[in-house]
Order: sequence, then structure tokens, then C-alpha cells
Amino acid sequence: MKRITPLLAVMLLLSACHSQPEASDKDYEAWMCYDNLMEAPRLPARTDSTLQNICPGTPTSWIKDKTNPQIAGDVTILPLAPTPGFRIGHVEKIEADGDLLFVLGAETEAGGESVFQYNIKRKAGFIFRRDGSLVAQLKVSNVSKDKDMVTMALNREAKEISLMFWEKWRDNWGDLLSYDYEGNLLRHDVTYYDYANIMGFTQNHLVSNVRPSLLDFAPQLTVYDKELLPRGFCLSRPSPVYTCDLEAALVNSGDELFYAAEYSDTIWQVTPEGAFARYLVRDDSLGIGSVAFDSTLTQSGRVLATENIFIPKADISPSLLVSPSFLLRRYQQRYNIKIEEESDSTFRWTSNNSNSFLVYDRKSGHSCWAWSINPNKYELQGLCLKAAQGLAADGTLISFHTPAQLKYYASHPEWYQLDDKTLTFIRQLDIKASPVLLLMQLKHF
Repeated sequence: MKRITPLLAVMLLLSACHSQPEASDKDYEAWMCYDNLMEAPRLPARTDSTLQNICPGTPTSWIKDKTNPQIAGDVTILPLAPTPGFRIGHVEKIEADGDLLFVLGAETEAGGESVFQYNIKRKAGFIFRRDGSLVAQLKVSNVSKDKDMVTMALNREAKEISLMFWEKWRDNWGDLLSYDYEGNLLRHDVTYYDYANIMGFTQNHLVSNVRPSLLDFAPQLTVYDKELLPRGFCLSRPSPVYTCDLEAALVNSGDELFYAAEYSDTIWQVTPEGAFARYLVRDDSLGIGSVAFDSTLTQSGRVLATENIFIPKADISPSLLVSPSFLLRRYQQRYNIKIEEESDSTFRWTSNNSNSFLVYDRKSGHSCWAWSINPNKYELQGLCLKAAQGLAADGTLISFHTPAQLKYYASHPEWYQLDDKTLTFIRQLDIKASPVLLLMQLKHF
């Protein structure tokens, strides 16, 4: 039988679909079919006995909790080697495999008065060793200058690193460049992305997100076969308030691939055959997922707010980090909530906010909330967690900081508590040097 051509695959993908399965009221996420998606095999979503609720407790403990285990280990400061011809001013993504670190970096220009404000000029992929030395910069060729580098993903089974390029708002065809672990270009594929901005690999299959309509902002995923033909399936929330999926996450743990979306209490494991709900972050007293972008509250959220109980929501940077040893997810908590009723069903609110990290020990099955309230003074451990971008297989948390940011920390001792050795290191840094990585080994608890 002849193989379906990419053009035919795209025509099928955009074919009309008139049947839509009913979403179960018990499921926060549901598989749905949209009118402009094909009536082709959609991969199933499952919720079965493997689902684990990893919420550690009630929000009242997040304010003055003295019982959280000491999960933070020592912090190693790792300066990255210079990258000739490209000055990394921001790190968008960090992946680790064995002794190698894969970094998606961005050249930046000043975007405001603060060292934390910048504009991105261009991006590039790099391979470093665990000692900070440079292995290679991923060279790009035969890609239109009108296409932006969107993201990077690691295919651990094939030992390859891939970069995705896409011309926003112009067409749905993107370029996928694949390299070996020494930085040599192996393949240049053209495939269908449709507004993708995240991707990952599982069992040697590419997975990316897809949004079939500018009017329908429900997050969805697509699995590509080994010839990069899309086998679409849709994962969305049966909610009247949809948000774009720019804050969603596809994160690898070895060759496992996990997906989480903003406002969701479910963490899905994605496979080439479908997806199943692996972890649940749900406590009836938490109200996770109850606050929408339009600043309104659902009935359950209004009750929680009236009682001045935290209403957390999944936040970005990082929205999800997973390794074989640990799982971390960031939440934004709200308290001192004030509510104004605008109509019978709409309530506007204001609140104080703080950040919290759910830490789940995948080996012991224990959970805790870490650094739930910004401390009076950040130490290195707190800075590492706050800016975490990667999580190695051995449980090493990896974050980045630019020399300018580190010098800012050193010049504000009222906010940052750094030891003399760290302060000496920061003062000797060249302001134009490459970013510095903080590596912190998490402790099992």
C-alpha cells in the first residue's frame, strides 16, 4: 500500500469533523473533536488505577509551615564557557542527558530599566559538558530567515537534539533540524506544526502542541509517526473559558513524556498510542483551576476566596519539571482576597500573590511544598529553585543566571543573603560573560 503523502495528511487533518464525544463531568480534561479536525483515529486518554494524587496537604500550612523536609542540597556554581559569535543573554530551556547539558539560549537587548527586562533578538542551541565546557553550537542552514527558532527537544532514545523553526502566522509548515550529541546536523525535515510552540519526544516519536483555529484556544497535542506524518489527537478542557496554550509544558523524564497545562490539576503521560492521567494535584480545599484569565471566579472559587483560603494556579517558568527521581511544579498562591460582585455569575477580585513549588519524590512517594512564601532574603538554594529550567536524571536541579543578575543580587544584601565565597566569585565575573548555572542536588525525603 502506498504511503500517504504529507500534503494528503494535512488535507485529512483539516477535514471537517461533525461528531464530538461527550466529556465526563468527573474528568477535568477530556478528549474532544473540533469541526476543523479530521475524523481520523484519535488517540485515547485514560484515567486508571495508576493515577496518583500527589497533593501534600492543605493551604493553611503554606503560610507558616515549619515541618517541610529539607530537600535542598549543596549548590554548585558552574560558569558556562564562552560561545563565540553569540552572546547568551537568556536561557529558554535546559535539557540534561548523562554528562551533557543542552541549552536553548537567546541573544538579548535591553528592554527596560531592570536587568530582568530584555528583548530577544535571536536564539541558538548549544551543547555543554557538565563541567561547563562547550561541545558545539548547533549550526543552522537552509532555513528561511523569516522563520523563528521556536523550541528545542531531546530525543534520548535516538541520542539526538532537535530544533523547531516556524514562521508565525504565515503558514503551518515548519523546519525540524536534528543533530547528534556532537552537534553534527543529521537531518532537515519539513513537517506540519500548526502554531506549535512546545515539543518533546517519546519512544522515538515527536509530540507537539496544535491549535486548529485562532478562535478556539483549547490546548491540543499531536503525535507524529516516524516519518513525521501527524496522527492528531486533542486534549482540551471542557470549560467555557479557554486559554491559549503558551504556558503548557511537554517535559521528558528519560524517555517518558509528560504534559501539563495551565489551570489543570492533571499531569498526563503521553505515549505514541495516547495519553493517560499519571498524577493528580487535587485537594478539595485548594480550588486548583478555579481562577480564569478574565479575573472571574467560579462558585467554588468564590467560596474559597470568601474564607480567605489560597487559590493556587499553575504558573510558568517552570510549569513542570520531571526526572526519574523527582517532580516539581510551580504554583502561584493568592491570599488576602477581596471580591466585588459584578453580576450574578461574575466576581472580580484582588489579592496578594506568592509562589510555591510542589516537590514530589517519585522514589518514596512523598510530597511537600517548598519555599511557599518568598523568604526575607534569598539564599543560593532559593535562587536555584526560583529560576529552575532543568532537572537531571539524578535529581540535580539546574537554573541559570546572567552575570548582570548575579551582580544585582550581590548589590542588594537586604534581599539576597549570599556567602563570602559566592560574593567574591560574583564580583570577579565579567558583565559580558556567559550565563552561570546553579546546580543543586535534591534530597530524597
